[in-house]
Amino acid sequence: MKKINHLYSLTPEWQQQLVQEIKGKLIDDKIIVIPETLGKGHSYFTPVAEGISVLFVDFVLTEPVEINRLKSDEESYIFHFDLSDSVNSIKIDRADYKIGSHKNPGLAIIDNQTESSFKPSVNERTLALRLLVDKKLLNELLETTAVGEFQKQENKLEQKSLYYYDNIDSNSVLLIRSLMDKSVFELSFDSYLKGISLKLLGNFLNRYENLSAKKNDITDTELEAVIKTQDYFLKDLCNPFPTINFLSEMAGMSSTKYKMLFKKHFNDSPKKLFLKEKMILANKLLQSGNYSTLIEIVYELSYTRMNHFHSKYYAVFQRKPSEDFVKKTYRKMSRRAPQVVT
Repeated sequence: MKKINHLYSLTPEWQQQLVQEIKGKLIDDKIIVIPETLGKGHSYFTPVAEGISVLFVDFVLTEPVEINRLKSDEESYIFHFDLSDSVNSIKIDRADYKIGSHKNPGLAIIDNQTESSFKPSVNERTLALRLLVDKKLLNELLETTAVGEFQKQENKLEQKSLYYYDNIDSNSVLLIRSLMDKSVFELSFDSYLKGISLKLLGNFLNRYENLSAKKNDITDTELEAVIKTQDYFLKDLCNPFPTINFLSEMAGMSSTKYKMLFKKHFNDSPKKLFLKEKMILANKLLQSGNYSTLIEIVYELSYTRMNHFHSKYYAVFQRKPSEDFVKKTYRKMSRRAPQVVT
């Protein structure tokens, strides 16, 4: 396994060491093209605003690689958003975390002053976005003194080096997926990526800046019960949405209280959150190339009418399902001439 070492900073000079390590190509101090000896793809780095920078990576490795990020003196946090096709691995202080794919947490926040390593899956698409945010700036935005104060309650991790580890919210997933339709070589990509980065940070702040107040409104037992219901209906998105009555009974509270607490914690209703996640799964199935017809996917997701599925999909992506559909292709089997036995 090839091991690569590098440092992060809010300014672009850190890329020089990485390019030398992988023997890649650096374009305009922004784009790193991965050499064919490792795979195919690229990364794109740009400062976004004072105290904020972004790194976007989209590649497929053909050789196993361990990317070691060394400890930096720069006081910043790394927001790692991972929407890769397969599970990747992040190691922090000798602790391993799985990240990426639909079944694993896709967001981790790491201290830039702590070493970590990243092992992307081989022969699978790695798609990730990393926000580098100055600590003082983030604390000012959160109006708090430390990131640890807004750590999510259900996060049972005790390592001080990992401040957050959870699923990416649906709105942020859609924002990151919109980058898949863009080319890093387009002139407009830089400004588009900056806009996406600020929206992602805004989503995070909107979701968690009032967590301290929420803690006073929701007991640990209630929060655990609400999260349990979310885990339940997200585990099998192919099924229809369970009723609110069923979920509230699972949480051990009235339907009115359940909906109120769920909305307060997730900033969305249970059904809307379920639908967003279901359509994200639908998008993945449509582009998987594993289906011969659209109707197969419709039935897979437990819809009985194409029009119903179409309207739900369009409401989330502003595109028709047919526009994202990749039809399954079949390889023609070569026919050998029969051998004559003499």
